[in-house]
Amino acid sequence: MVFGAVQRGGKVRTKVIPETTIENVEKAIEEFVVPGSTMVSDEHRAYNQVGKKYDHRRVNHRDKVYVVKEEDLLVHTNNMEGYWNILKKQIDGIHHSVSSKHLQRYCNESAFRFNNRKVFQDERFSKALSNCKGRLQYKTLTGKK
Repeated sequence: MVFGAVQRGGKVRTKVIPETTIENVEKAIEEFVVPGSTMVSDEHRAYNQVGKKYDHRRVNHRDKVYVVKEEDLLVHTNNMEGYWNILKKQIDGIHHSVSSKHLQRYCNESAFRFNNRKVFQDERFSKALSNCKGRLQYKTLTGKK
């Protein structure tokens, strides 16, 4: 499973987790979301406990509810849903398929593109190169000797 979070008007982060247990989801949320923040999610049961650490708001997709206005906040998951659409189209259109072994790398690439969507392509390329640390050898990439 790929867990993701996006800050409204901000950046997206993703993390491959082995399964959607409450423990795995809680750990991922704690890595991504500052305590005391307003957190918006769908109704998945894995979010029940973490809602106690955050101002947790929900939309109930099962009841076909996608946006709710609560006080001065529009409660929706549209930003994250939009990102998932981008990631899926990238996998289908560019990579065609991905292995679970490298799934986090594909997610990182997609998040990087999304988080740098407002800069020109040459600036994004330069930034990507500046983040490289040394050389990735084929045997490291594939696990083969």
